[in-house]
Order: sequence, then C-alpha cells, then structure tokens
Amino acid sequence: MLESSPAIPPQADHFLLAMRGNRSKTWRTIAGGVGIFLVWQISIVILALFFEPLRNMLLIKGTEFSASEEAMGSFALMVGGFGPAFLALMAWRKYVERAPIKTLFTGASRFRWPLAISASFAVVVLSYVTSAAFDQESMGPFEARLAQFSASDWLLLAGVYLAGTFVQSTFEEVYIRGWLLQHVQRFIAHGLVAVLVTAVIFSILHIGHPGWATYVVTFFMGLLFGYSTWRLNGLEAAIGGHVANNFMSALLLGTMVGGNPADMDPMQGLAYVLYLLGFLGFVEAWARFGPSPARQGAA
Repeated sequence: MLESSPAIPPQADHFLLAMRGNRSKTWRTIAGGVGIFLVWQISIVILALFFEPLRNMLLIKGTEFSASEEAMGSFALMVGGFGPAFLALMAWRKYVERAPIKTLFTGASRFRWPLAISASFAVVVLSYVTSAAFDQESMGPFEARLAQFSASDWLLLAGVYLAGTFVQSTFEEVYIRGWLLQHVQRFIAHGLVAVLVTAVIFSILHIGHPGWATYVVTFFMGLLFGYSTWRLNGLEAAIGGHVANNFMSALLLGTMVGGNPADMDPMQGLAYVLYLLGFLGFVEAWARFGPSPARQGAA
C-alpha cells in the first residue's frame, strides 16, 4: 500500500491512508461530511434559541459577563454544540464506514497520551514565552479578567474550559485532520497537499469572525497541525496543541465572550510566527528523537 504513496513518511499503516481502499462511495462520503457538519451547526442553533446564556454570549460580544454566565454559555457551546457532531462522526466511522474508531485518532497501536500531553505543555510554554517577549499588549485582556473574577470564579471557569476545549478542539481535529484529511488522501496522493487542502477548509470554517487575523492564524495553525498529523502518524500532537491553545485563549484572554482580535500588528505577527515555529520544532524533535513508535527518518 505504501509503495503507491511515496509522499507519506515510510511507515506501515500510516494514519492518513486509513481510508485507502475503503468501499464507501464518494457520494456517501460527501453526504456523511455534510451531515456531520449539519449536526454540528444545528446543535448550536437549537441551543442558542432555547438557552439564554449561550444566546447572549454569541450575540453580545465584548460584554462583561459574570463567571457563572460565561461558564454556562461556554459549556453549552463547546460540549452541547460540538458533542452531538462528535458522537455522530464516531458512529459514522464504525457503522457506515465499518472501520475502527481508533483509526480516527491515530495510526499507532494505541492513542499516545504522552505525546498529546507533551504537545499541550509545549503550546502553553510557547504561548507564554512569545507573548511575554513580543506581544505584551495581548496580556491586557488577562489583566482585566484578573480584576474581574475571584479565585472561585477562576476555578469554575478553568474546569468548564478544560472540559469544553477538550470536546471542541478534539472534535475539530478528528473531523478536519482525521476524517476529512483521510478522505482527501483517497484522491490526492501527496500527503502535504492534502494537508494544505484541509488547512484552507479549516480556515473557511471560521467564517463570521471579524477582520482577517482569525483566517490567517487558523490557516497556518491548520497547516501546522496537519503537518504534525502527517509527520507523527496520528492526531495526538494536534489534539494536545489545539486543546491547550484554545484553553489558554478562552480562560486567560476571554475569547469565548470577547471574540478573536480582528487584526494584528507586526509584533503580534512575529509572536505568532515564533509560536508556530516553536511547535514545528517540537514536532520534528519528537519525530526524530522521541519515544514514539511513529518515529521517522528525516523528511
């Protein structure tokens, strides 16, 4: 199987090739992808219509909500809005595509928690170091939140965002860098070209955010997380990095209630570049030297 895809790193049963040879028809794959997307969006719409804290959080950006209001709205969005689609995706893999659910997460024999946890720590350290060195202005929202919330508020929000970003970010990775990337690989032989296609789609899915910064950042993060999936034969690093990134942004900067910045200045851009390069370095270090069955030779 691998001989026909020289662009994939030389490993048996590579994650990106999980759907090669699957008998699922193209129209059925498209229907499944659209159906899962609709479950995701309809879940959010229904919750927003009938659950006031979520509706207020989505419609009134920039307002200072209490910790309980923010917690209820965020939990509803991230768990209630993304959870049903996550379950639908896993059911689709098992019952329609008749493939193990594990193949949505990793090409290794089992999910590599040490890799996921290490990636999350790498993101936390990189985000702090790059912001402190080049983008201290971005810490303004954090200082405002420090004055707004008590210690018990922070504990509540930390618990909510830990659970919420785990569901939200893992779903996005499994849906885009897992299921979709594997199906794109059925038609595009080169793994990195498939990664590029899914990075574009990932950026487009963030439509509705003001300004251009979100689309640029999500495109390059999509490229980086997709590269880690290709390079490390699974989603572990992408999931760990994505969860940590969203957790830090939501908890410390309040992006769930304030939204993402509409643009960025050159110093903020430099901070993002160094942040992404640092994570790329983590991926390469793990691929070349890490205690992983997915360890590969030089690309």
